[in-house]
Amino acid sequence: MLDSNVELLRALPIFKGLGEKQLTAILEAGKKVYFEPGQLLTRKDGAGDCAYLVLSGSVRCAGFPGMGIQSEPIGAGALVGEMAMLVETVYPLTVEASERVRALALRRSRLTRVMQRDPSIARQLADNLLLRLRSFAKDLRDFELLLEKKDSAAPLPGPETVEAETQTDAFTKSDPRQPTRRFGGEK
Repeated sequence: MLDSNVELLRALPIFKGLGEKQLTAILEAGKKVYFEPGQLLTRKDGAGDCAYLVLSGSVRCAGFPGMGIQSEPIGAGALVGEMAMLVETVYPLTVEASERVRALALRRSRLTRVMQRDPSIARQLADNLLLRLRSFAKDLRDFELLLEKKDSAAPLPGPETVEAETQTDAFTKSDPRQPTRRFGGEK
């Protein structure tokens, strides 16, 4: 059973590059916990000091912008509240058990002790977070460029718009040689 849990950890981006012994030390620092359907693993805006690795069962997220009432079920291998196991944080989402859940609670204080015994774990986690932040920053830049391309590719005004912008109106125009600019709704 320990081997399958090691594989669950190994599959998570935050633990990428850690060896078997290091992953086992993290698992041994965790504590198995259980949640019944409807019980909360995390509460949005609640202080957090623990992440939960879902070992079996499934959870649902609520409170993510743009998402309906609840997400689809998320099963074994999901890590809930990842940042709380590393730093003081506030949970950004409410996560609720949608069925009976067996999870590994990874408390910050216990993980800190593991990293103090093996500082290479802390370095690897920091490196992994840095890579993810760089990737996120690149994605944001790419998205910004895409928006700029979209804005620059906006169609030029049609003949109706040009005609409306250049019509003259005696009491709004001081120089009849200069076109008057009109704004939405003006006549």
